[in-house]
Amino acid sequence: MKRTLAAIAATLWAVGAFAGDKKATGEFSATASINTASGTRSMAFDVVVSNPRSLADVMPLKKILEQGGQQALLNAIRGGGQGQIKLGALGYPADLVVVDKIDDGWRYVIVTARPIKVSESDEDGGASLNYPFAVFRFDSTDFSSGDGTIYTRAALSVDDDGHVRIAQYDGEPGQLTNITRIN
Repeated sequence: MKRTLAAIAATLWAVGAFAGDKKATGEFSATASINTASGTRSMAFDVVVSNPRSLADVMPLKKILEQGGQQALLNAIRGGGQGQIKLGALGYPADLVVVDKIDDGWRYVIVTARPIKVSESDEDGGASLNYPFAVFRFDSTDFSSGDGTIYTRAALSVDDDGHVRIAQYDGEPGQLTNITRIN
């Protein structure tokens, strides 16, 4: 059943591209800051949004989450080809990009599968394994640079309107500052 849901979701991603305003695609740059045990770590953040999804496109993921949990969602969106994330010198695929039109721009939720450390299976009984995503959320307006949030160990849910909800595991989320549209 889980494989069938993942196959259906993969087909939906391949067929249904976001049909909204072309301005939802683009390149963005910012500074990412994350508090760690050894202090605040800051680095460059760049993202290319090439194939975003609307809130309506995300609704099938709600059922996948309800029936299979976070790992089923991870399998369904992995390889979604919706953009590229660069954090410092490391590049990651944007497995899911959800956009929502706001008054003077767009709200972005960008999701990628996060690297899982081997030691996580021993920590807290492996509870962090149920938070398999890294998520970047920010607003981009037509008139200014903005700020956003980084969730380094995240679990996702989808509400009845298609909004992606994010839960951070252990600790405070990081920050994105001076978010600027490059093109």
